[in-house]
Formats: sequence, structure tokens, C-alpha cells
Amino acid sequence: MSFSYLYGQNPPIDYPRLLISDTQDENHVFEDQEILAATAIELGVWQSGMFWSGAQGVTPLPTPPVPYRRIAATLLDAIASNKSRLSSVTQLLDVHLSPEVAAKALRDQAAAYRETDDNSGAFVIIEQVQGPSSFRDRWWKTLQRMSA
Repeated sequence: MSFSYLYGQNPPIDYPRLLISDTQDENHVFEDQEILAATAIELGVWQSGMFWSGAQGVTPLPTPPVPYRRIAATLLDAIASNKSRLSSVTQLLDVHLSPEVAAKALRDQAAAYRETDDNSGAFVIIEQVQGPSSFRDRWWKTLQRMSA
């Protein structure tokens, strides 16, 4: 396991770390491999057997953008889940703990990141066909777009 934070020079690791305030090597929460695993979880949503491959046998969709805010939200949810598991401990020596409040705050921040990502302006256009003639028309237009 490893920790790295290069102040933005390694976006797949640095951006989620910045969003969850996990930028210090000492007492860091997530290892680099765990952040990459969260990235794989979020990018896995775009995988589908329903994609129609274009006339040349390749998917006409571009590579999806990396949703750094959603990755950070997934990591915050993981921390909140851990806090929820520890909620049975309410006092340690003379210190009163409130892990359920911390877990709620983390989940609220995760929801805010997802909301921001939802409203960031990215969208996908889906073309529909109603019959054989509209399918042929769409097929030729796709072929023209891919060869232009």
C-alpha cells in the first residue's frame, strides 16, 4: 500500500484526496490503491452491454469523463460507514464521542458532491429509432459522423 499526493500532478489520486482533505502522509485515511478502486467503481457505471457499436464495429461514444466529485463522495461514504459501525462507542475515558453526527456530516458532504456533479453540465444524447427506415437513416448518419 502506498500514499502519494503530488499537488495536482497526479489527478486520479490527487483530486479525490483534495476533495476529502486526505492530503497529509501522516495519518492519511486512504491508500492510493483504495482511491483507484473507488474510481473503478464509479467508472463501472458506464459499462453496459446495451451500447450499440457503430457501422465500423466500434462504440461511437467517447471515453466518459472521470467524475472526481463522485469518487470523493464514494470515499466519504466509506468513511461514514466506518463511523456508523463505531457508533456504539459513545464514551472513551472522559471524552464523549458522537460518531453518528460525524457520519451524518460526511454523508451530507457526499450528497453535496453528487449534486454538484449531477449539475455540472455533462449530458449524453440518445437517438431513438421507430422502425427500419429510421434505423437505416440513423445508421447512415452515424457512418457519416464517424468518417468525417
